[in-house]
Amino acid sequence: MRKLLVLTLFLLSAVTLKAQSTESLRITHGPWLQNVTKDGATVFFTTNLPAVPGVLLTGRGALPDTLIRNSTDGMIDAGGTLHKVRISGLEPGKSYSYKVNPVEILKLKPYQIYFGDTITSKEYKFTTQNNIIKTTRFLVVNDIHTNGKRLSQHLNSGIAASQDLVFYNGDMLDVFEDEDQLLNVIIDTSVRCFAATVPFVYIRGNHETRGILSRKLKGYLDYPQDRYYYSFDQGPVHFIVLDCGEDKPDNNRYYYGLADYDRYRFTELEWLKEEVRSEAFRNATYRIYLIHMPVHAGDGSSHSLLFLSDNFGPVIKEAGGDLMIAAHTHRHLWLPEKLSGLGMPLLINGNLNRIEAEAGEQGLKIKVLSETNEVVTEKEIIKKGRTG
Repeated sequence: MRKLLVLTLFLLSAVTLKAQSTESLRITHGPWLQNVTKDGATVFFTTNLPAVPGVLLTGRGALPDTLIRNSTDGMIDAGGTLHKVRISGLEPGKSYSYKVNPVEILKLKPYQIYFGDTITSKEYKFTTQNNIIKTTRFLVVNDIHTNGKRLSQHLNSGIAASQDLVFYNGDMLDVFEDEDQLLNVIIDTSVRCFAATVPFVYIRGNHETRGILSRKLKGYLDYPQDRYYYSFDQGPVHFIVLDCGEDKPDNNRYYYGLADYDRYRFTELEWLKEEVRSEAFRNATYRIYLIHMPVHAGDGSSHSLLFLSDNFGPVIKEAGGDLMIAAHTHRHLWLPEKLSGLGMPLLINGNLNRIEAEAGEQGLKIKVLSETNEVVTEKEIIKKGRTG
């Protein structure tokens, strides 16, 4: 009986290995760029079969192509179908060409590893951040709620590929229950339009906190210090990215005792107090805040809007800035600095619109367009002098 069981398991293993080997390794999603800095960039992609992820740096004149593989705790990253490769040691403001280069793993056992096919993607190019450049162009889309057609309408004009950055300002998903919601709708649409050559910044909205995969969202994205709130510089702009958390009180019955957002936001608030005292913040030509929920009380009916307004608002107003970009309400609203309560304009972008912005030597130009490319509004913020 035991011999029969062993034979059966052996045959099943052989059949499985043979079935796997009949399918060729291929890239199923990506690549998409994340967290591009002055000295590095992260490349994500997925494969249909388990693989060892790699990225080839190419086209560097006399220098040979360089294969980049990451290791964790002394082990080269291997296995699985979702892949992340961090490229480091790059130079600011320089363009780099790359190809995705995974190697199939047929078997990964303690003393027995079988490799299959190696495939190489077509060549892509990206540019590292450069804080010396005088102009930064960026695009903002939000509240797509897993509507790939709407996202395509904003990106297919070709404008996304010519930006330095694309911001997804929350609620790009309705809920996160299945990775196809993210990969098939948001990632694939982004890659078709720009994301292999221009990075996007994915800001968490309250809907990204919902669903069985919501706690695994970071696995598909790359954030500085592995946090949803952080700051970075791109050209003359110092961007402050904030995380709003959920919109209801933590004890709301729909959270079933699993929400702890108020304490989380107080931790974020302490970070913000340090951030606005930083040299990078104080010396920046432009300071732009991005957050899904507005730091504004609104009609006073939302717990989180009141929390953000009462706690984050005074810190931001005292620190100063040039613009806050928010979303969430699904309505376009421009509040000048006298009405925003923040000492700067507040732009709430509607769910049917996108923002195209350019920060240059003369000022910050903002254009809001509908999904049919009609101009909703245009504004210009004159560059302020800095007293430090």
